[in-house]
Amino acid sequence: MNELVLIFSFILALLLTIYGTPVTQRVAFRYEILDYPDGRLKTQQEPVPYMGGVIVYFAFISPVGLLFPFSRELLGILFASSIILIVGLFDDLKALTPHTKFLFQVIATYILLKSGIRINLLFLPGWLDTVLTFFWILSIINAFNIIDIMDGLASSVAMLCSLTIFVISLYTSNFIISILSISLAAALLGFLKFNWQPAKIYLGDAGSMFIGLVIGALTIWGDYSRYNNLAFISGLLILGIPIFDMVYVMILRLKHGQSPFRGSPDHFALRLKKRFSLSSARTVTVILLIQLVLSGIVLLNFYTSEIITLVTTGLLLLFFLGLGIFLSRVRMP
Repeated sequence: MNELVLIFSFILALLLTIYGTPVTQRVAFRYEILDYPDGRLKTQQEPVPYMGGVIVYFAFISPVGLLFPFSRELLGILFASSIILIVGLFDDLKALTPHTKFLFQVIATYILLKSGIRINLLFLPGWLDTVLTFFWILSIINAFNIIDIMDGLASSVAMLCSLTIFVISLYTSNFIISILSISLAAALLGFLKFNWQPAKIYLGDAGSMFIGLVIGALTIWGDYSRYNNLAFISGLLILGIPIFDMVYVMILRLKHGQSPFRGSPDHFALRLKKRFSLSSARTVTVILLIQLVLSGIVLLNFYTSEIITLVTTGLLLLFFLGLGIFLSRVRMP
């Protein structure tokens, strides 16, 4: 029975996105909710509609709302993601200051904590788990917001992250995480039909922040340590790409004497694209291959020993350090 529910959820979310995205595009053009080229960070030829996040959100919540009883944790995710979506829409309309946007991110994170979704490491005191949860959710919200700088990048990385969480949830028999992650993955898969290069619609801040909050919550809600006590770091590995990009751009901006919160072309994806003269689609494909390796290591760590986790994590840290140093030599405008 559970398998039929998961299949139905996947199909429903996929179809809602495929058939709902053109409607969302027309609404965005009608009310001029558009991303205009500026010749610096926004290099598309024509204005591209925002609001892709709205249809992804709708496709994500529909299977859950129809098929699953509402628990405290589920209500927390839906309530918090709704706040983030609305705040993101106002931000896409340039109606919010960064401080106001951050305030509502904090409120949404607090709602998740209140619903019982938090990091739960037995070797840490409860107050430190709470602090780490706040830092984690806020970081992942903004990490996906930061990485959304190329056609199909944020949505495709998020799709693979969701599928990884889905596979782990099947091993741990956590059905609510399964239905949430497969619904989000299907919604993003359908959205990629319109978001792949050349993108006909963008996620916007509404979509990228909503996706960050949901995936950030699902990674700490899941259980990775059934066979391996160190596998709790799987959340970091699943989200290695957006975390690396967030840390990378902040370091480079500070190094150049810029605010880490001010937009600049320091993203590793843009540097990778320029270094090898790739198209956006090929650049995203390379990054997705890295994400597949990260997801494979997460699944490996689930069943293997602590030694394997330490070795693979150490190798990944060296890889990202080397990648960061290598790409830092690329001259960007």
